[in-house]
Amino acid sequence: MFETLGEKAEEKAMVQFLERFTDYPFLIKFKNSEYPIGEGEPTFTVNFKETIPLAELLKSTSLALGEAYMRGDLDIEGNLYEALDHFLGQMSKFSTNESALKKIMFSSTSKKNQEKEVTSHYDIGNDFYKLWLDETMSYSCGYFIHDDDSLYQAQVNKVDYILKKLHLEEGMSLLDIGCGWGTIYRIPEAHQRSGPGRLSYSGTDGLP
Repeated sequence: MFETLGEKAEEKAMVQFLERFTDYPFLIKFKNSEYPIGEGEPTFTVNFKETIPLAELLKSTSLALGEAYMRGDLDIEGNLYEALDHFLGQMSKFSTNESALKKIMFSSTSKKNQEKEVTSHYDIGNDFYKLWLDETMSYSCGYFIHDDDSLYQAQVNKVDYILKKLHLEEGMSLLDIGCGWGTIYRIPEAHQRSGPGRLSYSGTDGLP
């Protein structure tokens, strides 16, 4: 299928914008065209399925590239971490139009809007979170000690580390707020290693 003049112009504008990221060589692929960026052998390839309009790249380079990746409009051939490091290491070359992004960057702090934003993020059912959280439903980082630690083990490691640091003594209480669905309560080992202090849970997350 032949490209229209408008599509070709959009492709050219996108490539010219990305030519600013020259710290390390990489290759841009779009349909039947290839565009080497930087000097030397490309270390990775950005394979575009669709062009990103120049207006979007100028409004927010990070959002435009990130959302294109999430939509499947681009993928990386090679080491994804290396590609991310390449672009994020040149964030000074990113473009951000704060005026155009005002609603995203400076959302209303009204009680009604805050409630709407929290609800849209959290009130989507536990089934969604179960797809990518471990069985403790910990909605916070894990602590991977060994290369073969599972996500569950990483959460156990984290809780162990926290409890050892706190050194709960008789008469002390630990209140777990907003870290998921009561992580400490969902790890039986935590009760045995918590010390003589008392564990308690509070929050609107709810235990599933």
